[in-house]
Amino acid sequence: MTAPTLPFADLERVYERLAETLDTLPEAQESHFLAQLALALAHRVPDADRVMAAIEEAREGASIGS
Repeated sequence: MTAPTLPFADLERVYERLAETLDTLPEAQESHFLAQLALALAHRVPDADRVMAAIEEAREGASIGS
């Protein structure tokens, strides 16, 4: 059984809110905010392996962008 995912329209809403929030923060606080957000979201996922997989997915995505 696959885990449920967020519908694309909702994902777009989340992306927009995240982008708007990052735009309001000083650059020096962005990393801290993103780390806090990641931990808050991870706290809501009852499976550490899924959280670790998401971290790996984000790391790989960051590598592609550089």
